[in-house]
Amino acid sequence: MQLIPWNAKQIAAAGLYTGVPLAVYHSQDILPGPSVSSSNLRRVLEINGGSPAHMFADWSGNPKQLDQKDTEAFTLGRAAHHLILGQEDFDKLFALRPPEFDSYRTKAAQQWRDNAKALGYTLLTDKDLDLVKGMTLALAANPLIVPPRGHGLLNGHIEVSGFWRDAETGLWVKMRPDAIPTDSGDYADLKTMPSVQYVDIARSITDFAYHQQASLVLEGSEIVGGFEASSFSLVCVEKEPPHCVQIVQLSDKALQIGHDLNHKALRIIAGCLRDKRWPGPGDGHIFTTNLTERYEKFADAAIAAG
Repeated sequence: MQLIPWNAKQIAAAGLYTGVPLAVYHSQDILPGPSVSSSNLRRVLEINGGSPAHMFADWSGNPKQLDQKDTEAFTLGRAAHHLILGQEDFDKLFALRPPEFDSYRTKAAQQWRDNAKALGYTLLTDKDLDLVKGMTLALAANPLIVPPRGHGLLNGHIEVSGFWRDAETGLWVKMRPDAIPTDSGDYADLKTMPSVQYVDIARSITDFAYHQQASLVLEGSEIVGGFEASSFSLVCVEKEPPHCVQIVQLSDKALQIGHDLNHKALRIIAGCLRDKRWPGPGDGHIFTTNLTERYEKFADAAIAAG
């Protein structure tokens, strides 16, 4: 596996690159042609609650791209990723709200918030930081993540970006895994969740199409990493105390479905770029729908009762 230091110029050759800022990674300037990441491949599919229209609205290749507003959950997850994975420059990316401001109701607090945002900081509260610390301690107590000896599941090369060109569509594809394993073919990705009960994890996997994200990383590892990964696990930790941890490994069938959906998505995006048209869900079709079975039962009873 060869890691290539980024030279701050446009990347023209497939490979694994270090030093690419996250904002540059997501932009269209980094590569010589249209590029898509896992989030785009998931967003374009109706099965995931999206469509080409939804994907194009969010895509950096859209001149009228919608502003991406951070939700509280996204901010907390990003901060947790940064600290737990040992990424650098935390204090250059995140700003802690001063203790004298218990909210942003006052003009002084609002001015501090606006200045911090103008400088590019993501804002955190004391509660956010306590939750991140709690998640970090819970993960550190798991021997699969921080073993007494050797490397844990989340160890490896971090902040590495992979780029390659899809052979079928010609689109550039991007990946940025949490960590690229150095001593095995076992990938792991950190996920912060409200609950790590099995049924809730299963629901999150399908809701956010994590199997597509995992499959893209495994495919990229083979194409630009030069090795065939053997597994992909999700390291799930609860956002709120007691910050329980659950590790689940995606099955071969889930990964194959993810692979097939990714390539379906690539074909859809390539077609939209060719036709210069980004349809919404069900575009050009009229569907016949029924009432819910439960409503029909109550309606039949109401009609029968006169």
